[in-house]
Amino acid sequence: MKPPFGLVLLIAVMGASFGLSAAPMSDGGGRDVSVALFSTHRLHAVTVTPVGANSWIARCARCAHEPLTAALHIAGATEIFAGGALRVTEDATRDVRAGVGLWHLRASGRGDALEIDVVLTLPSERYVAAVLNAEAASGEPAESLRALAIVARSYALNGSHFVVRRGHLTANLCDSTECEAVNLGPVSQANEDAVRATAGETLWFGERRAEVFFSQSCGGLIEDAGAVWPNLRGLHYLPSHADPYCVRRGTAQWHAELPLAKLTEIAQTQGWRVPANILSANVMERSVSHRALRVAFTSDDGTISIVAASALRFGIGRALGWNYVRSDAYEIGVRNGALVFDGRGHGHGVGFCQAGAAEMASEGRNTRRILAFYFPGTIVRILPVDEGWQEASVGALTLRSTQPFSAERKSMIVQLWSDAQRRFPPRRTIIPQIVLAPTSEMFRQLTNQPGWALASTRGSTIVLQPDVVLRANGRDASGTLLHEMLHVLVEDEASVKAPMWLREGLVEVLADELKERISVNAMPAAVIDRALIHADSLRESEAAHLAATALVVSLIARYGLSAVRGWLSSGMPAGVERSALLVSPDKNSRTFS
Repeated sequence: MKPPFGLVLLIAVMGASFGLSAAPMSDGGGRDVSVALFSTHRLHAVTVTPVGANSWIARCARCAHEPLTAALHIAGATEIFAGGALRVTEDATRDVRAGVGLWHLRASGRGDALEIDVVLTLPSERYVAAVLNAEAASGEPAESLRALAIVARSYALNGSHFVVRRGHLTANLCDSTECEAVNLGPVSQANEDAVRATAGETLWFGERRAEVFFSQSCGGLIEDAGAVWPNLRGLHYLPSHADPYCVRRGTAQWHAELPLAKLTEIAQTQGWRVPANILSANVMERSVSHRALRVAFTSDDGTISIVAASALRFGIGRALGWNYVRSDAYEIGVRNGALVFDGRGHGHGVGFCQAGAAEMASEGRNTRRILAFYFPGTIVRILPVDEGWQEASVGALTLRSTQPFSAERKSMIVQLWSDAQRRFPPRRTIIPQIVLAPTSEMFRQLTNQPGWALASTRGSTIVLQPDVVLRANGRDASGTLLHEMLHVLVEDEASVKAPMWLREGLVEVLADELKERISVNAMPAAVIDRALIHADSLRESEAAHLAATALVVSLIARYGLSAVRGWLSSGMPAGVERSALLVSPDKNSRTFS
């Protein structure tokens, strides 16, 4: 799976490396989360395959594969750590998980007792995109899709929600509806937009992030959290209440039949005590939303056994799939040797109802109103001291931050955009968006960039590190922003034919950041491109930027700025790169009009 936000352009920064630190009292709006894959069943054999060139690194402990160079079949006591893009396939069913992140695979036992754990660690924003891929309905309205992104992110950042079996790899989350289902495949534009629009935003109640949950359909009545999870009793923002929007969308009625022999088999696996010869079944206790809490099974000799309704649904779900018994809102009985369910709604019904939220959005409610209906008393925030993303327009620009932009700063931004257009006049109207990340962690989540990058541009969107980070690295916010605005203008004309070094070097020249550092370029163009895209350190990135700048200065000295600009769309003529390597940069040709 490619990163959900695609390739971004990073700038070289001078000064000390700046790490990815979280803001005080919070996780900075995001963090890496670990997900147990293949969580609904036990793995006994897998194949691991690298995806793409230069996209991963790996080491293998206690095995003969160092590093991974081809498909690897795990057998015996094996442990693998890998970073990058991998495809993991279960041999028995060809079930595939492919994604980008930090992978940890461990096999334990031998023969029939062999079991393999697969855990993927990835940034929380990428995880939220994978949840929307799996959980959101096709054609979901934008406002309810954004609300779901906020709920999914809140759930993920609240800590561990996955009960790990003893002796197995730990993980915060799993890839099934027992936690939140995930689909690590390509992210649709709608899902990507929803994640970016709400990046870092979660629901808060007072000074704490709220415990939130969602289900596909509540069937018209939201369940109280304490009825499902007794430890959550008393949470005022998770009450039971009617959901007229869900009813207008449909009550999601369903029917299921489970052979009694299969029920007995599942009961043995789960450790329930049910009669050998079940004569009847009925719900003996219900919640205020009329969902089953306890189910009684009666045998032909009158023996009664009680099973918690939630345990019954989860046990059947693990054995047969999560869409078999779709909720606890049902009537139950025994007919023709089978346990028969007639129910409504999909899921536990606590908190956010996807069907109702979609109806609210279709009726014109925005994201905040939808969330306020399902989680009364909560507020959308990134950090405990803000109120989420705030947007403003100034001139032809859109500004985005968690704090208001001062009039002085707005004026400065307008002037910088005017200056950038003077240096590189655009051939069409462009409306940039300036995003000021509230924390370094939020910058990393938005851009997938290393800690020493201070800004990033993707299309017409510019993301800046917080002001405190810019100052700590000795950078002026206006200079950094001018550089990125020039990236917006240059990238608008660049086609796939334009090499990275041409685009990056041209921006450096236009920004007039050469100073006295330019020397004769001695780095091959292909090497420059690789370093610009995959630099492993600040030093390597800076060297690549200097080499790209020297190369572009040489080209302008020989062919002129107009010709070089034309190559952004047409591509480099044959032989031009080699000729540029033979020309010494002219320090007097740093400024162009």
